[in-house]
Amino acid sequence: MLGGGLLVAGGGIGLSLIPFPGKQEFSRPECGKLPSQSEVKRALSQHRDLVARLENIGEGVSVRVGAPCGDQADEALIHIVYHTKKERDAVSSILTNHSFGVPVELIKR
Repeated sequence: MLGGGLLVAGGGIGLSLIPFPGKQEFSRPECGKLPSQSEVKRALSQHRDLVARLENIGEGVSVRVGAPCGDQADEALIHIVYHTKKERDAVSSILTNHSFGVPVELIKR
């Protein structure tokens, strides 16, 4: 678990949230407080090198826009999906020093 991040298990999927850089928040911001989908898409576009670096960790790693609030269609965060502990550890290591500037949630598949 990264820095005491929240770990939620259910349906065979594990979730961990990476806090905003410089803050000590360890839970997903509430719906209504997440950035818009366009902000998250812009963050991915502006950090293509970071996306590539993360996705090059392994075949099980993917980076995409996630919309966790259901009917709150214009709220989003970055979902990073991984398959193995080794991939998760590598993702966490990279995110310790690099940021998208928007919330990131790790999902084990």
